[in-house]
Amino acid sequence: MKKLLLFAAAVLLFASCSVQQHNTKARLTEVQTAIVAPVVADLDISPTKITYTYKPTTTELRKTDLNTIINNAIAWALEENGNADVLVNASCRTSYSGLRIKSIIITGYPATVKEFSKPTEPYDYYFYHDTPYIPAR
Repeated sequence: MKKLLLFAAAVLLFASCSVQQHNTKARLTEVQTAIVAPVVADLDISPTKITYTYKPTTTELRKTDLNTIINNAIAWALEENGNADVLVNASCRTSYSGLRIKSIIITGYPATVKEFSKPTEPYDYYFYHDTPYIPAR
């Protein structure tokens, strides 16, 4: 009797620890978040070329890809050199230590945006023509 009671208790103990599996389905929907329109930016480009060396952390190397690390390096270079908006004629060099990225060297001309305006030429004109746009009179 004791053996039967002990066996029943063991069965109940193992049955209470069963694994339950849930399946869920998700549907991705596209949501329009912005209206895209052509715009021209007038830039104030600095005459001095900057060089910035960025050393990524080990966590960043493990969790992000190379393009994200390069974008972070450009952002830090702009912040350290006058908090500019964009880096014109940017170039990037990566130095490796074995298979690991040791540092990223960013060079370019920092520029700030003076104003935004609408384009005077048709937006898609330069995609199809090599000659300058001359409006009809």
